[in-house]
Formats: sequence, structure tokens, C-alpha cells
Amino acid sequence: MIKLKGITWDHARGYDPLIASSELYFKEKGIQVDWQKRSLTNFGDQSLEALSKQFDLIIMDHPHVGVAEASQCLMPLNDLLPANILNELKISSAGPSFESYHYHEKQWALPIDAAMQCASYRADLMVNDSLPNTWEEVFALAKTLASKKLYIGMALCPTDCLCSFLSLTAQFGSPIQENNELLVEPSVGIKALSMLRTMRDVFHPKALDWNPIALYDYMAEQNDIAYSPLAFCYTNYSRAGFRKNILKYHTAPEINNVVLGGAGIAITSSCSNVQEAANYAAWICSDVVQSTIYVNAQGQPGNKMAWENKQANVITNNFFTNTMPSLTNAYLRPRYQGWPKFQTFLGETIHAYLLHDTAPELVLEKLQAAYTASYLIENK
Repeated sequence: MIKLKGITWDHARGYDPLIASSELYFKEKGIQVDWQKRSLTNFGDQSLEALSKQFDLIIMDHPHVGVAEASQCLMPLNDLLPANILNELKISSAGPSFESYHYHEKQWALPIDAAMQCASYRADLMVNDSLPNTWEEVFALAKTLASKKLYIGMALCPTDCLCSFLSLTAQFGSPIQENNELLVEPSVGIKALSMLRTMRDVFHPKALDWNPIALYDYMAEQNDIAYSPLAFCYTNYSRAGFRKNILKYHTAPEINNVVLGGAGIAITSSCSNVQEAANYAAWICSDVVQSTIYVNAQGQPGNKMAWENKQANVITNNFFTNTMPSLTNAYLRPRYQGWPKFQTFLGETIHAYLLHDTAPELVLEKLQAAYTASYLIENK
């Protein structure tokens, strides 16, 4: 019997649908796929090369495709799947998810999961307040909620404050893009940093400690956060019974140019059954699987047909329909070899700025120097 071993991340969204789908795949194909899990932090930061030596399948973050190309630790799926299958998966991909794993003419993973930063709220705490459409309206809402002893929430741990910085700079007209000489136009960078500092000051005081999971767990269990404008979405919290209270999701303020998230399924170079692994990856990313067992088992599909599926929206309080515009127009991060290491530095630097009130001009200078240096690894 063929056995495949995979690694994903430790949350119902990242683990449960893989288990359910793999059980069905074993019944249909007789191929066993065993999944292990790692923390959300390790999902974004752990060495792709190290993981590739231990597993056949990896659920990965798209900013690491440049590392995959340079190290050859993953198998390009162009070499394993027919062009018509890849094209079908591309057409049915939600937003730019498929594109995010396509780098230098190679497809390094398939979009098994789609996400982006967006807004969330407690409908029971927002009874007489309208959802903000602009950042000006967000800060006006913060004042209104404060008068009711309520807060706006935000995820501003290092990983997430960097993503919010990327979303804001993209929305303000200076998106951080691969091969730009400047990381960001200075005036836009300062505007984004200043807004993050204002969020720190007027939003919930625990924001600097939270990633999206911690934020949503708090919002769903406690009763002092009514709204959050910008964090990576998790459909689980919009489902009855997942937590004490249901969160509803909506497009981010300004709607467009928020950071794309999600996850891809990739085949490692150490996999001994690469064709079987590729066939499984294509199967689990297909319309029929993503729209049924995958989404029903707490999954957040990478497939557009699943996002448009009526039943998927029924069980998630219209999570998919309500957030689709932000996904369709999401901003794609750089993916070159030096980006993941720089991205970590970016998050740590912005987080330190929020903790210690560093001058924003000095922060940008530090970031610019590190950004420029991040390309040198490719030129050695």
C-alpha cells in the first residue's frame, strides 16, 4: 500500500479538512495520506528545505516559492500534472491564489486554501453601528464604540503587523513589489507606520500580542471587541458551534489591495511517490472535493467554486460571499529567495517600533537597508 506523509499547520482550518479528505481518498484510491501539524508561527517561518527532507507533502505559504526554486526542495508540478489539469485548477482558483504559487514559469504548489486580510465583527455588539468602508470611518467607529466601553480589535504581533503594513502601503498607492529599488515611497511608509501607531493607541490594548487566531478566539469568547478591520480571515469562527459567539466577516476597509494569505499543497523532492502525491494534490484541490467534504470539515477552500457554493455560505453565515471582493483584488507579496528572511525582519522591526516609539523615519531607513541587502543572496 502506498503511504504519503504530509505536514500542515495546527488549526481546525489547516488540519481537519485534510484528515476528512484523506479518509475519503483512502476509501476511493487505497492510498493512505497521514498528516502531521506545526504551529502557525512555524507555518510562516520554518525552513522549507528542512521540512522537505521529512515529508512527501507540505502545506506551505506562497512567499516561500523563491526559496523552493533556489533550493529545488519542491517538485515543479508542471512536470507531474498534465497542462489541462493545471489549467482547470487555475481557472477555478479563488482570486490570485493559483498565481501566488507560480514563479519563473513553474507551478510550485496548488492553492488548497485561500485567505486574505479582511474585517470581522460581532453582530450582536454592532446592533446600531454600520460597518466602516474607509479608514476614516474605522477610527470614527473606534470613538463610538469607546463611548459604549467597547473596542476595535487588531492582530499586531510581528507577523501580522508586517502584513498590515503591506496592506496599508498597497492601499495608499505604493505597494511593496519585487525588484523595486525603493521598499516603499517614504511618505506612504510614514503614513502607514503612523496609522499602525494610532491603531495601537485606540484599539484593544492586547493587539500587539495577538495573531488572528488569538484575536478571533478572544472576540468569540469575550464581549468587549465589536469589530476588527484587518486580519487574515478564518471561516471557522463564522460557523455555529465553533466558539461561544459567531463572528461575521466582511470586506476590509477600502476593499482592495489587502495582503493575500492562504496555503498551497506542494510535493517535496524527497517524495518517493511523486506521481501519486501529485494526483492526490490535484484531487483535493478539485471543484467537487473543495465544495463538499473539504469545506464541510472546517476547511477554507482555495477553489472559487467552493466560495460561490450556496451550502458553503449557508454553514458559514455568508463568509465567502461577503469577503470575496477583497480576495479577488488582494495584493500579492514578493516571493524572491531573500523575501522570507526580510519579511521576518520587517515584522520584528515594525513591532519594535510600536513597542518603543522609534522615529518612523529611522524605521524606514533600517528597513530600506535590509530590503536592499535581501537581494544580495541571489547575486552571490
